[in-house]
Amino acid sequence: MTTLCEITVLSDRTVVIEGSWFDGAPYLHAKDIEGVLGWELKTEGLCKGDACIPLSDNVNSNSQGAFNLSELASLVGRPSLTDEAAGIVAVGQPYNVRSDALTQRIAPDFSLPDISGVDRALSDWAGKKRLLVAFSSW
Repeated sequence: MTTLCEITVLSDRTVVIEGSWFDGAPYLHAKDIEGVLGWELKTEGLCKGDACIPLSDNVNSNSQGAFNLSELASLVGRPSLTDEAAGIVAVGQPYNVRSDALTQRIAPDFSLPDISGVDRALSDWAGKKRLLVAFSSW
């Protein structure tokens, strides 16, 4: 029997979902997969609109019907990084988004708060020179 716990998923947005860990891999229920990856688990496989990716027998699901999030993310071209001790899973952007950013030399859009606390998107400054300063304590 697997113990349920809270798993923080950092993806397009940050969500805290009830799931479980097995052999260092995060397992989420099928209903939560769509919210994290944007793909829905159906009998046909992993689907987004009319497109479906058939699931092979090696896609792990546990006895409670939860699926390995890292494996499913990999199937749709999204890298993932897990830390079981911290209960965190980071899911990256899809391959085509990352590839386009490199070939077109356009930074992916993201938002950060400015000094006043107002969220500013990188795209807000399109066509203007900008400087992004990052600080880390290490």
